[in-house]
Amino acid sequence: MAYCGPRGIPLSTFLRWDQGDQDAALAWAGHEAHRCSSCGFHPDEHPDRPHAHIDVCPGCVAVERTTQTDEAKSTRGAHVHLARDGAGCARCARDADAAAH
Repeated sequence: MAYCGPRGIPLSTFLRWDQGDQDAALAWAGHEAHRCSSCGFHPDEHPDRPHAHIDVCPGCVAVERTTQTDEAKSTRGAHVHLARDGAGCARCARDADAAAH
């Protein structure tokens, strides 16, 4: 069930698969069980020393910057999400219009 359940495959369906298909699915699941759930590292895929790169996502920077504001920290239940196209954002336009009046 550890293979079937998360994939929504009924156990009865899995048991009707050819034995080779079942074996391959379970071997793959066993292989993936050794992968780090945080970074995706797998010891079989990186025989030499792993190294890392830093990628900076402008969207994540904007979200992180906003979550660090006093307003976000003091607002209970606040959720910060990335909005599309700041210049054409309807909510930003409404907020600017409300602030102007």
